[in-house]
Amino acid sequence: MADQEIQPHSELASFGEELRREREIRGISLKEIADATKISKRFLEAIERNDHKTLPAPVFTRGFVREYARYVGLNAEDMVNRYNFAASRDDRIEKPPDVQKYPQTPVRDITPKPPPKRGIPSAFANVNRNLFALILIMAALVGVAWWAVEHKRSDAEVTETAATIPLTTRTPVHAPPIAAPAAAPVDDSALHLVVETTANSWIDLEADGKSIYRDEMLKGDRKTFDATQAFLFNRIGNAAGVVLTLNGTKVPPLGDEGEVIKKRTFDRAALDHLRAGAAAQPQQ
Repeated sequence: MADQEIQPHSELASFGEELRREREIRGISLKEIADATKISKRFLEAIERNDHKTLPAPVFTRGFVREYARYVGLNAEDMVNRYNFAASRDDRIEKPPDVQKYPQTPVRDITPKPPPKRGIPSAFANVNRNLFALILIMAALVGVAWWAVEHKRSDAEVTETAATIPLTTRTPVHAPPIAAPAAAPVDDSALHLVVETTANSWIDLEADGKSIYRDEMLKGDRKTFDATQAFLFNRIGNAAGVVLTLNGTKVPPLGDEGEVIKKRTFDRAALDHLRAGAAAQPQQ
């Protein structure tokens, strides 16, 4: 019906729901974002609820969206652009543009136009392209045939030369025994961490005080990281889905399914402790 009221803010409502879903997947609370970004929790809740009466001017709201997205690990500029797009769409629904009741019909130009000039076609324009393709195919076949003849001739010469050598002059060649490969020594000059996932999990990892990975790892992913002093896991979203190996030593299970691990450090002292525990276990 023409009088039916159009529901506003549909694009922004889905935008706010997406932000809330991404935050909950990572196990992050609104209070944690508010403490880190210094943005009022009331504004963060208004963004997720699409509460325009609570939010400030759009220029400030875009800054809030940027900090929110950056903290939870999303592409900040991409989310701001999506917010702008959703806001502009909803603005068009709320305030349709003014249109003249009886718009004037533009005057058409009926002046005859001269025909377009056609240049002289190139000499190669009339050449059939299939002819070029046929020439290339024939050249390739000739090259393959020549290579086959030369290869067969070379094999025949080698066979003839080997047949003329007396059997008494042929010295058997004994291959030297192959030594078993020695176990590669473990390089302890640096810390090497292998992260494998048996289930989807959010990883926020630092190496020597610098952030090196902050994203979701899917089931079956495997990544390797290096550090000089220490690794720090700021957050592991699903402890049971993450398997760690530090300098070749397996790390015991970190926790249960769905459990969130925060501030877990792995340095050289932790490596010595892991090795001591592995050595104390009975050999199978």
